[in-house]
Amino acid sequence: MEHLAVDAPVSGATLDEALATTTAAAPAARRDAVGAAVNEAVGRVAQADPRALPVTPPVVGAAPPSDRGPETGAGIRLGSFIVYPDIQSGVFWDSNIYATRNNRKSDIVGVLSPSVTVQSGWERHSLSAGAQIDFTGYRRYTDESTIDWRANLEGRVDITNTMQVYLGAIVLEDHEERSSPDAVAGTKPTRYREVNSYAGISERFGDVVVRLGGAVERIMFENSTTPVGIINNADRDRNRFTFGALVRYQGFTNFEPYLEAIGDIRHYDNDRDDFTFQRSSRGFRAGGGVRMVLSETLRGDVTVGVMRQDYKDPRFKDIAAPFIAGTLRWTATPSTQLVAYVDRSIEETTLPGSPGYVYSVVGMRIEQGIVDNVTGIARAAVARSDFVGFARTDDELDLSAGLRYRINSNFTVGADCRFIQRDSNVANADYNRHQMFLRLGAQF
Repeated sequence: MEHLAVDAPVSGATLDEALATTTAAAPAARRDAVGAAVNEAVGRVAQADPRALPVTPPVVGAAPPSDRGPETGAGIRLGSFIVYPDIQSGVFWDSNIYATRNNRKSDIVGVLSPSVTVQSGWERHSLSAGAQIDFTGYRRYTDESTIDWRANLEGRVDITNTMQVYLGAIVLEDHEERSSPDAVAGTKPTRYREVNSYAGISERFGDVVVRLGGAVERIMFENSTTPVGIINNADRDRNRFTFGALVRYQGFTNFEPYLEAIGDIRHYDNDRDDFTFQRSSRGFRAGGGVRMVLSETLRGDVTVGVMRQDYKDPRFKDIAAPFIAGTLRWTATPSTQLVAYVDRSIEETTLPGSPGYVYSVVGMRIEQGIVDNVTGIARAAVARSDFVGFARTDDELDLSAGLRYRINSNFTVGADCRFIQRDSNVANADYNRHQMFLRLGAQF
């Protein structure tokens, strides 16, 4: 259940680091806090990883916070490859599984998530692959139970010492969270599939690095069954094409400025949805930023600019807004780490009369060593969804805290408590929920 990324620590996914360490092949739980670092890496290379445009706003959901972030094992060497098996299991109680204001239903949920990542150990070139399956079972409301999976493959070809080519693909099947503003009151969660492929090239000219890239993403939704009939979701099926460039200057010691420009085409299979709206659009994101090393313990990366999406339907108002994405990482002591992040994006919606919404999020995560092998984790995120052309604004809050005890180098146990709240100006869209988690993880 790794579609919720609030817990995952931001992985330092600057462009060079993200590509060199094969971000797309990382375990799914490394989806960085609310996708901030993933968006950053994707934006730099124009890869358009599907995690950059989540179907569900990434702050609020039913998935438990992930434990996979920093907990990778030593791996098993097979020839020139290293295999990283991982299995996460747990149980959690959710006070409001349908994310409703009234008539709340609670349940106890079990989760089992085995995964494996394979990484080459070559001096030149790189190849990595990964697969994960998530079993989620509800004790009382069994129709909420799901089986999700994902698989990915990525390679890097070192053409010369200064030129690299990147190729990759991701395939997944997942479900839409009940807390999504597009969710319907189906008897079961709405399922969807994604197929994503991307390619990029990087060339260094002295202190200047130039990157070009492009991606194709395909997303398909299953129909939803409700007590009053079938809801057609074929009008949500779409392709997304992204392409762009980044220029970075690396001649300074402690900071690297850069400029980027990314095109974004979203094409729906149906010319009109079930409410007769034409949702296909064309857009872009352009701006500049800087990657900074402020000290041995403090570093960050921030991008600012503008983003815009123009819609085919003349009834829709085009969306234009300032863009910002950034992370700040502070290692105060060897046992104290803090990550803060901010991100802004234009998301799709199915609400009649609205082409989409601007999603803004700010959050942080703190890890603190307490005693040997025991770590405390606290997380906080606030987000706002501003729907365009529709009088709806959602303010979201996500708070959680937990403990981790490392039994040995392979096994970890933990516990978490969590509070989630949405405050909306639309009647009955408000809700809050409490969750309690127990977990056991194994990494090899």
